[in-house]
Amino acid sequence: MKQKFHLLLLSVVGVIGIPMESTAQTSGLIQPRQYYGARFEPVNQVLHGAGQSTQAFQEYCKVLDNKTQPLLYMSYTGLKTGNYLKQFDRLSSDLQNFQGQIQLQIGLSMTKDGSPELHYENEVAEGRYDTQIAEFIDFMGAFKGPVFLRIGYEFNGHWNGYEAEAYKKAFVRIENKIRAANVSVATVWCYSPDGKDKDFMNYYPGDKYVDWWSIDLFSASHFTDSSSIAFLDSAHAHHKPVMIGESTPRRVGVLEGQKSWDNWFAPYFNIIHQYPQIKAFCYINWDWSNYPQWIEWGDARIEKNQEVLENYQKEMSRDLYLHRSIID
Repeated sequence: MKQKFHLLLLSVVGVIGIPMESTAQTSGLIQPRQYYGARFEPVNQVLHGAGQSTQAFQEYCKVLDNKTQPLLYMSYTGLKTGNYLKQFDRLSSDLQNFQGQIQLQIGLSMTKDGSPELHYENEVAEGRYDTQIAEFIDFMGAFKGPVFLRIGYEFNGHWNGYEAEAYKKAFVRIENKIRAANVSVATVWCYSPDGKDKDFMNYYPGDKYVDWWSIDLFSASHFTDSSSIAFLDSAHAHHKPVMIGESTPRRVGVLEGQKSWDNWFAPYFNIIHQYPQIKAFCYINWDWSNYPQWIEWGDARIEKNQEVLENYQKEMSRDLYLHRSIID
């Protein structure tokens, strides 16, 4: 009950000392974007992104015209010795396949997905991964373009195992090293409505260390979930733009055409339309049914249904979105 009251308090009055006015609207109109002056924040548009593999990104790009290509390329890496350098090399190789100016959106893990006992954010906070962090910063510094870094993404996910105090210290340590190196990186703080711990502010490193807030949206219920709304409203109270770091039509897919669109895509884009603090989104164009652990999620590839594809293309043609243009 205390937790629910805390969320309600956040959604209604915001943070003490900062006047709170919910930016949600009930009409279907697109609300003018808020501008907070964050690093790499567009003034009045929403950054368009996709992932989470080279193949998925390329297939997604093929069905969009040259003027509405995704600007953000979404990927992941970790800091564990023995694999992180290979991940950087792979990512560098991936980027050579894309035309036009790309911006990076990277999820930086400090655990193993689905094995919460293997979390190591406490070791990062203690400095035991400083060498790996330095090499990662070198990689980001060599990239010719902005990088959005979701440090310990889905921080409240029980599948990650992060402990709030250690997580905050790890985030701050990484952020301080990024700033000291003066590289073009925006730090992103990423929440999951699926996580058991809804008291997201327990994990907050502080406004000084966070450039963007982020939320991952999968189920249609996430769009109206009380914690999602509280998170969005609190981001506005803290004067931070919001990135939808990951999104996919979980357990809906695309294969039912207009029904799929109405059940997931329409309310998904509606939440972008209604909340002017949302300044970026990343879509995962993936056939989840190929993987036993995600088989019920369905096929989310927009190119696999003509009705969904045409609606999606129409949505991307709006002036609301900031794309990567390719010259023929």
